[in-house]
Amino acid sequence: MNGEARGFVCGFGDVEAGLGGLAWDLGEPGALLLSKGEVRRASFALEQDLETVTVEITAEADTVEATLAPQRTLIDHPDAENPVEFKATASLAEVRPKGGGQTVECAGQISEWIGDPLEGAAVLRHLSIGGAPGSQVVAIARRPSGGDGHGSERAGGWMLTGDSGHPYDETLISTQYDGAGDPTRIGLELWPEDADQSSRAGATRVSGTLLGGLRAGAFWAGLFHCHTDGTEGLGSYLLWRA
Repeated sequence: MNGEARGFVCGFGDVEAGLGGLAWDLGEPGALLLSKGEVRRASFALEQDLETVTVEITAEADTVEATLAPQRTLIDHPDAENPVEFKATASLAEVRPKGGGQTVECAGQISEWIGDPLEGAAVLRHLSIGGAPGSQVVAIARRPSGGDGHGSERAGGWMLTGDSGHPYDETLISTQYDGAGDPTRIGLELWPEDADQSSRAGATRVSGTLLGGLRAGAFWAGLFHCHTDGTEGLGSYLLWRA
C-alpha cells in the first residue's frame, strides 16, 4: 500500500457465489471471510506490485485469495471538515479458494487514508457495495469529537466503474442496530449533482441485510447482502466508535 497511508480497507466478493472478504488496518488490523455459507473472523496478508494487489484472507483452515486489478480511483482532498486525504479505488477482483476451487470474477475495492482519520473523531464509517465486476459504491462518514449526534457527521459517496467515476453531491447513510448496538440493516441514498430531489428516481438507493458481523476492539465489521436499484451485490460496513 502507499507508504504514507495511515490506514486502509480492502473488500471484495460475490453474493451469489457466497464468497468474499473484508480486511482493514486503521491502527488495529482485522478481517472477515465469507465462505461455506457463513461469515467468520479471519486474518489477512496483503501484497502489492506495480499493477495488482493480492490479499489472502484466512479463517480456520479456509483461505481465499483475491487478486485486485485497479480500474478507477477518486480522491477526496482534505478540507476543514475532512482533515485527511481519502482515496477510493474500484478494482476487478479474481477470487479463488486456496487449494482448489472455481475462480470468481467480481467487484473489489481498496480505500486509503493519507493521515489518521481517527484523530479527533468520535465515529468513522466506511461502506462499500459491489455491483457488476468493476463497479463499486463507496461511502464514508466521520463525526468529530464533540459532535452532536448523527446529524454532525460529514458523509461522502462515490460511484466507481471501470470507465467512469464521480462523487455524489449528497450522501445519506442510515443504519439499524440490534439491542447490543451492532448494525443489522443499512441504507444509502446517493444524490448526483443537479439531481431533482423531488423525484425518487434521481437518487441511487442501496439497502442491505446483515450476513454476519463481529466486534474487534473499537471496531465493528460486517458483510451485507445488498440491493442497489434492483442489482444484488455484496456490501461491507466498517464502523469505529471512540
